[in-house]
Amino acid sequence: MIPLGVILPDLRIGGLQSQAVRLATSLGRDEFSPHFYTFDGAGPLLDELRAAHIPHTNVARPGGIALGYAAELAEHLRDDGMEVVHCHNVTALFHGARAARLAGRLPVLFTEHDREMPAPWRHRLLHRWAVRKATRIVAVSANLERDLVRYEGFPRARTSTLFNGVPDPAEEFPDDRPRARAELGWDDRPVVVAVGALTPVKNHAGLLRAMMRVWAALPAARLVVAGVGELDQELQRLAATTTCASVDFLGERRDVARLLAGADVFVLPSHREGLSLSLIEAHGAGRPSVVYDVGGNGEVVQDGLTGWLVPAEDEGALGDRILAALNDPEACRHAGTAARRRFTSTFTHDRMVGAYVDLYRELGRTVAAVTRGSSVRPGGAR
Repeated sequence: MIPLGVILPDLRIGGLQSQAVRLATSLGRDEFSPHFYTFDGAGPLLDELRAAHIPHTNVARPGGIALGYAAELAEHLRDDGMEVVHCHNVTALFHGARAARLAGRLPVLFTEHDREMPAPWRHRLLHRWAVRKATRIVAVSANLERDLVRYEGFPRARTSTLFNGVPDPAEEFPDDRPRARAELGWDDRPVVVAVGALTPVKNHAGLLRAMMRVWAALPAARLVVAGVGELDQELQRLAATTTCASVDFLGERRDVARLLAGADVFVLPSHREGLSLSLIEAHGAGRPSVVYDVGGNGEVVQDGLTGWLVPAEDEGALGDRILAALNDPEACRHAGTAARRRFTSTFTHDRMVGAYVDLYRELGRTVAAVTRGSSVRPGGAR
């Protein structure tokens, strides 16, 4: 049994948090015993941990760099008998890697999901220092891996790419467009779906501007936006001033698979992406995607085959490409079929879990090798 300490900011609904929870709840309990540690509070995903009988501890941190915080976190890791630590995001690494060292030189796996790079030079120095304490580093896209090595000096020998994966949307809701639309109350108008937090980086305001070109030629088109965030009211006000616009803001949804089943096209207008879970879900649902060519998007979308890549920040090109897709249902059908094949070959949840299990086992063997010559186990247990 490997006691696994998972460190992340909080348990709100977000890509990083969802991946961490899905991964932990998929681990075999005969081999792994996960325990979650957050430093900025809990959130709605705590219910999923409780349902899976996975313990959670919030170790609140003070503001600023909080150098002394690692000792407090280390005490929890030691008292709970953790043997391997998995840090999600660079702040978790900064505190968690130091805590793991203080708790008994525990091996540390770090997953980088997404952040803006290059960071300010002071931050880069802190990140380079923190990553020296990480045993293995994975980035969710090859583009992100390259940036970590290039901008932050992460060691090439210990850094690799491990693609995100998501549960199969077809298992949650089959590819049944008529049924999905009937249940959602949608008519036969063309529907564009966007899924993501309503935050600046997701660029929904840019999407609304791009959609003006669509509505000018295809007034019946409908834009459906699923997600919550700080820009909720601002975006709704912007949409209300848009002539001929049909926009539905659905808020937080747990039926994304059904929304995708009813869609004609999925669109992702983000300024920056690590490896978008919603984009992978769209592929799994067999829906073509129109996305900006940023971050890891080009590692998911095969341009012209599973969807279409558009030059970053080119709102006119984004609108034109969405319109072209809506006007060519046959091309959308072929792209959706190819997207589904790409999902099953590369981005399944089981594939991702299997890769992480291999890493956990590797780090667990490190612990076993260290403790064979000592009566004291990492984490403090004897």
